[in-house]
Amino acid sequence: MSTGMDDLPEEMLAHVVRRLPPRSLAVCRSVCKNWRAVVDARRLLHAVAHLVPRSLRGIFINHIGKETHSFFSRGASPSRVDHALSFLPRRRMCHTSRVLDHRNGLLIYQNGTNLFVCNPATRRCAALPPPPTPTDQRFYRHRLYLMFDPTVSLHYDVLYFPEVPEKPKPYPERRNGRSAILIRYSYDNLPPPVREAYERDVNRVGSMEWPPLSYGVQVYSSRTGQWEETRFIRQGDSSAALTVSDVWSDPPAPSSNHDILRCHAVCWRGAFYVHCRGGFVMRFSLLEEKYEVIKTPRLDISARSRTDDEHEKPIKHLGKSKHGVYYTSIHDYHLRVWILRQVSERSCQMPEWELKYQHDLKPSFLHHQRKAEVDRSWILDPVEDQQNNEWDSDEDSMADAEGETDNRGSTFSYSGVDFLGCHPYKEIIFLGNRFRGYAYYLGSSKLEYLGSLSPSGLGCFPLMTPTLESFIYTPCMDDLLYDQNNPS
Repeated sequence: MSTGMDDLPEEMLAHVVRRLPPRSLAVCRSVCKNWRAVVDARRLLHAVAHLVPRSLRGIFINHIGKETHSFFSRGASPSRVDHALSFLPRRRMCHTSRVLDHRNGLLIYQNGTNLFVCNPATRRCAALPPPPTPTDQRFYRHRLYLMFDPTVSLHYDVLYFPEVPEKPKPYPERRNGRSAILIRYSYDNLPPPVREAYERDVNRVGSMEWPPLSYGVQVYSSRTGQWEETRFIRQGDSSAALTVSDVWSDPPAPSSNHDILRCHAVCWRGAFYVHCRGGFVMRFSLLEEKYEVIKTPRLDISARSRTDDEHEKPIKHLGKSKHGVYYTSIHDYHLRVWILRQVSERSCQMPEWELKYQHDLKPSFLHHQRKAEVDRSWILDPVEDQQNNEWDSDEDSMADAEGETDNRGSTFSYSGVDFLGCHPYKEIIFLGNRFRGYAYYLGSSKLEYLGSLSPSGLGCFPLMTPTLESFIYTPCMDDLLYDQNNPS
């Protein structure tokens, strides 16, 4: 039976729903395909996006060798944002305390074997039980992703994505008390039947399609407080899928000379995008229980300008900024940025990547490395203060991309660039180099020095491996989490 609203012309329906607040408007978008088309075609959610709290307050950073996380922000920390997460039930942070993911003001935080979903702005949190039977007890936490959109609902979901099947081994991990690495050296001496069986296993597993047509994901819902498996069915061109062997051949990209364990994810217009090893992005619709495979841009790095570059693979990052979903690559100081251009839902055409920026970062970094940085606007692990510390990029000075040279004869050795994240609504990216934090303005090719990223408590780790993971923090003052200081 018609509700009456369904009979309205599209323009009149758009005129009605555009008067709704952001959360109600997002709910209308999920009613049916026709309403969603009306909202998306007129970019109604984009038009009210400025009403959603999304100020940039800082960057959570997991440093290599540091026992707990750090927080990099402009000036002292606002009093209402507890970046140290001191409100968590266990006050003393364990050796493995770190931020695992962030989405619109909420964090997944690991403290030893305990997991929490928490809000530094409201100082509330909830315990997160581990997913059922994780396949890898050591690294499963790096495949946990938070889904939270306060414009739609104050409830959140946590997604646990299964890892690609492991490559078969022709030998046990340990045999006769010897370690596996000793046995690997004798692989060439394995009997032919053992070697043939191993190759058959590799071909069998490696030829499997990945991701599979029906992709099982464990989903934790704050509504139910339980983990449940959801099967997502692949849509679109089947040629976009790869094989398990393709993923094996694509090891994780380096981050500060260490393999990064996490691939980043983006929530945009009701869809959830996850960057995956193998050169593709998975776009999930939790409402329809469907997903699509979008191949990432091809990176031509055959022409190497330097022979002493210790990073064999480019640093790749999936993020969200002013125009939606961004894909960034940095290799040998060459920066390239693509934007995912959406198409109409009524079209069968897949989204396409548009290359928007190409910059050589080396002159800018050379300029900064040849001068002593004195002015800084950002501080690592700041002390609490009462002032408003939202970062306004227009207030700070910038350095020309062309850089400068001096007569001191200084040399510049490459020690890697860390990609810290994208500004949520301005075309600015945050970079790290030699324990220094920078903001790079894509439109004007300007590099701004923000402050030192050098933390205390790194032990014996060298000063050339600053960060492992980083998360742009945008506070949210509304949630349904548990208040530790007010049990009632």
